[in-house]
Amino acid sequence: MKKKLISLLLVLVLTAGILTVPSLADTNDNGTFAYLMYADASWTNQYWGNDDPDSGITATNADITGPGEYTVGLDFTGTEAGEAKGIAFTALGIDRGELIYPYSTIELKSIRINGEEVEFTKGYTSSDDGITTRMNIFNEWVAELPYDARSFDNDISDASPVIVSKDAFASVKTIEISFKLHEPSDTAYLMYADDSWTYQYFGGDAENGIIAKNATITGPGTYTVGLDFTQTEDKKAEGLAFSALGVTSGERIFPGYCINIKDIKVNGKSISFKKGYTSSDDGIVTRMNIYNEWVGELPWNARSYDGEVDDAGWIIIDKELFDSVETVEVTFDYAQPSAEAYIMFADTAWEYTYFGDPVDTGVAATKATVTHPGIYKVALDFTGTEEKAASGVAFTALGIKNAEISHPGWFINIESIKVNGEEIEFTKGYTSSDDGKETRMNIYNEWVGELPENARSNQGLEDAGWIIVDKEAFASVETMEIVFAFVRGERPKKDDGPEIDIDEALAADYNAYFGIQTENYIFRNPWNEANYGKHTDNFTHLTGWDDDNNQVDYGGSFTDALVNGNGTFTVGVDLGSMGLGSDTFIRMLFVSTDIPSVLYDKGHIDISDVKTSFDGGRAQTKYTVNTDGEFIQIDILNEYTSTGTEAIAYSMPDKGITITFTVTGLSKDAGVQEETTTPEPSTPTEPAPSGELPKTGGLPGELIYVTGFAVASLGVFLKVRKDKKV
Repeated sequence: MKKKLISLLLVLVLTAGILTVPSLADTNDNGTFAYLMYADASWTNQYWGNDDPDSGITATNADITGPGEYTVGLDFTGTEAGEAKGIAFTALGIDRGELIYPYSTIELKSIRINGEEVEFTKGYTSSDDGITTRMNIFNEWVAELPYDARSFDNDISDASPVIVSKDAFASVKTIEISFKLHEPSDTAYLMYADDSWTYQYFGGDAENGIIAKNATITGPGTYTVGLDFTQTEDKKAEGLAFSALGVTSGERIFPGYCINIKDIKVNGKSISFKKGYTSSDDGIVTRMNIYNEWVGELPWNARSYDGEVDDAGWIIIDKELFDSVETVEVTFDYAQPSAEAYIMFADTAWEYTYFGDPVDTGVAATKATVTHPGIYKVALDFTGTEEKAASGVAFTALGIKNAEISHPGWFINIESIKVNGEEIEFTKGYTSSDDGKETRMNIYNEWVGELPENARSNQGLEDAGWIIVDKEAFASVETMEIVFAFVRGERPKKDDGPEIDIDEALAADYNAYFGIQTENYIFRNPWNEANYGKHTDNFTHLTGWDDDNNQVDYGGSFTDALVNGNGTFTVGVDLGSMGLGSDTFIRMLFVSTDIPSVLYDKGHIDISDVKTSFDGGRAQTKYTVNTDGEFIQIDILNEYTSTGTEAIAYSMPDKGITITFTVTGLSKDAGVQEETTTPEPSTPTEPAPSGELPKTGGLPGELIYVTGFAVASLGVFLKVRKDKKV
């Protein structure tokens, strides 16, 4: 069966014994205020929410205490001219509103200039930086509505960044704006079209006698929607052409949420259904297809409450059950994405380390479950260790597990760092990811030489660094605490990769290479990996590590394949005398190829009949075609994606592993498989000194890269190595 990797892990099981804390916005007094941003035509009179306005402007701000009605204003009579002439820009702003009242919306009630009501049209709520909530009133710099534009009535079709006439601002002595702040709310409904398209419903007011039962969405929870056709002319709907569950502005009001259908009833009786996926066609309406014959493959933004979409479909019911429908009802869970934040840390001697997993050294971690935009706190406590403190710092960063998947494109903004209860100074950092899954901000990382390609900041990358603290502040660390803002950002679209000539690509010859990574990082990396790929000696044999982090040649010989057309091919490894050491499981088992991913993504070729055998035993048939990178990778096991390490049953091999697969869709057929075999050295070599640690944008000492991202870090690697020394 054709499978495609779209790993969207949204539900995290928190490790037992680790303390998790809610957003500080939920627990502390986080006061904020509303104000009127303003610049007159000459930019002489300006106001941006500052405490001490310049030029004699008097500002009336409003303390925001929750949903409700408020008034803000500006008085220019104390300025030199006694008025503000003309208008260049004005907007209503709520300081830190996106963090304290996430996804809330503004409804403008009135605008008064010099005491007189001014007409206005419909605006929208959004944020330029993910922190300040705003409604543009006059903003000529906006060309199109931003990705997070939203409205109190869930309709932005008629919203604009310029909602007033410029003429009304010719001479402004005073301006006053009243508005209402709304809690996030949306409407769920059942899209439906019968076989003849006689009876249809796609939200809004129902017609032709259809009675729609919609649901008001206020956050995570269980909801029910449905349709009643008994009042129509035919008293029923016959057959089914299309159906989907929709949330009107879900992508903007509740971004990242997932639909999990719990029950479907037709004429009052529950019917069976398969697993679906959550996505959006327009970046506004969140939907789950129930019956949609127009879909041919999973969309790029498909996601699921359980992190798995490979087994999800766009037709999840039996069409015959809808032959005669009087009523239809769907009950579903609306699930909020969540992820786990923590502090990564290694002291100078790497004696006390923490990388998100439990340790037995006495280091105590306080993690935070991040959900919506807000303020969160994480911490480490070293007082329970033998030394009662960590000495110095080799590496530290703030990490959020799987947030690139659950909250793609979001930002980390560190607000404070405390060491031993005292705040320390820090400079500007950046948000990035080494593996395409975990979001991080480096705090002290000497292994970085330049900003990684995926570095981002809601404040711009100028002056952003990977060492943002003074090392001396970490001379003796009993406790460390970080308060940070998790800031909403735009989901990046999948890169389609470089443009290629499809006809030439289908006629080309390709190569397939065996790849593996074991428990203690005995490995052969993908052919194009920068540090240990095809261009290095490591590609000719299995490589492991000794207790001093020196490379060890584990020998073995590889069978690779020339893919010179449609056919069946085999890659594998014959193990040497050292085998796979004492390792007990495999982190990654895969075939790396130089076949462009676009050929698979666009349906030009297929990968099928994949069979994996250990020591010549029974073939295992599960696999995932991983097209996250430029080239196709066939994953049998992959700890770093949704494929996981338990996709197939196996025992650690003594002799070898083979992976056989079939390629179809190329423009020619292959002849007899041409194999490339790397001979095993007659005896394993002595440990070789490890090279300089790669100075990439990731954690020091990455061992393997997949789809352009590092997926194994020295933090994990050295933890394993220290355990071996005990």
